[in-house]
Amino acid sequence: MILIHNALINNIRRSEAAYRVYQQGLMYHQALHIFHANEKIYDELNCLLDNNNIDLAMSKKIFNYIFYLEDWFLQFSKLEEEIKTLEDRFSFESLKYSIPYPSSFLDDVIQ
Repeated sequence: MILIHNALINNIRRSEAAYRVYQQGLMYHQALHIFHANEKIYDELNCLLDNNNIDLAMSKKIFNYIFYLEDWFLQFSKLEEEIKTLEDRFSFESLKYSIPYPSSFLDDVIQ
């Protein structure tokens, strides 16, 4: 559990750092950094759900993060179909009725 916990924290920080870089240029190659970190986060969140020590409140936060990532991956895949070069513009827009980024999740995990 501790290794997953540390990996989850580190990959959330990695994803957020990649997002800050991405915001400077909105290019496909920058978005790929977020994608790779988000894949790890998704796997780690699903592993956490297998742990019997997760309470209901935390389970709901994990579900929401997973749902957010699933929407994000769908949008990424759709945008990726239009890409021709690594430096193409790759701009996300919030999907209607999608779950917003769980910005307080990291604080909840560290507690």
